Amino acid sequence: MTMAVDHKSPRKPRQITGRTVLFSLIAFFGAIAAMNAVMIYIAIDTFPGLEVDSSYKVSQRYNKEIAKANAQAALNWSVNAAIERNGDGSAHIRVLAKDKAGAPITGEMVTVKLHRPTITAADQDLVLSERSAGEYVANASGIGAGNWNVVVEIADRSDKTLPIFRSKNKIFFAE
Repeated sequence: MTMAVDHKSPRKPRQITGRTVLFSLIAFFGAIAAMNAVMIYIAIDTFPGLEVDSSYKVSQRYNKEIAKANAQAALNWSVNAAIERNGDGSAHIRVLAKDKAGAPITGEMVTVKLHRPTITAADQDLVLSERSAGEYVANASGIGAGNWNVVVEIADRSDKTLPIFRSKNKIFFAE
């Protein structure tokens, strides 16, 4: 089989030299390094921060946390929270609290913390007001669609620093 070659073409075939290979490799790995640098910058820029400042200090409080959890379990309280999000981004929060005998828990300070898992700018800490015996309510604004962490805490009004009850849950709001 013969192959037709056009000898009249003024264009010569380009030869691959060592310099061409070198520049091609530098351009290829340079593009990869540039994209990695951009991705690292974006990842660091959007990182909201640490969950805790010192893991060691948190680990030293671990036994106290277990004791608090056991004390909370011994109370046998029934605490139900409901969050209804409206289309305008506002939300109505309602917490019903009863003790182990079924009597409403009254006179306590109830707080709800709505935190985004990734962006701390939208976080809200709300103090609920007691509408009726054992029913605590609040309204929040700026509750966007997506994942939220919800922490419900009940504390004695005389000692607000130490919660009697704490519940941490995750919730997802659709568009």
